[in-house]
Amino acid sequence: MTEFEMIHPTREGGIKPLYLVGLGLIVLALVLGFNALGESLTPYVNVAEARSANGAVQVMGFPRGSGAIDNGVFRFTMEDEQGQPITVEYHQPKPGNFDQAVSVVAVGSFDPSRDVFVADDLLVKCPSKYQEQGAPAGGR
Repeated sequence: MTEFEMIHPTREGGIKPLYLVGLGLIVLALVLGFNALGESLTPYVNVAEARSANGAVQVMGFPRGSGAIDNGVFRFTMEDEQGQPITVEYHQPKPGNFDQAVSVVAVGSFDPSRDVFVADDLLVKCPSKYQEQGAPAGGR
C-alpha cells in the first residue's frame, strides 16, 4: 500500500465515504428546503373557497366603503371578482392608503364561528401615479 492510499482511503472502485455523507447532507437540505417552501406558500382563493379553507389563504377583492376601527381592530367589507362579500378583520392600524385602494389582498384565515376573515396581513393596491386621470389601466 502506497503512502497516498494510506492517507486517502477509498473502497475498491467506489466513492469515498466522506463524499457519500456530503451528498446525503445536500439531498437532505434540498428535501427540507422544498418542504418548507411548500408550507410557506399561501394560495389565492375566492371568498367561497376562503370560507371553507383550512389554514392561511390569500383573498383578493375590492373594498366597499372605508371600513371602521373599533377597539383597535380595523374592519371592512370587500367583494371578490364574483361579487361575493366578506367581512375582513385586521388587528393592526388601518393602512394609510386604504381609502385610495383599487383592490386589497387579505392574507389570513376564515373564522366560521364569527363569520369573518381574520387578516394577518393586508396588501393594498392603489392606482398608479403615472396613469392619467380617467384613463383605463393599460390603455393610452
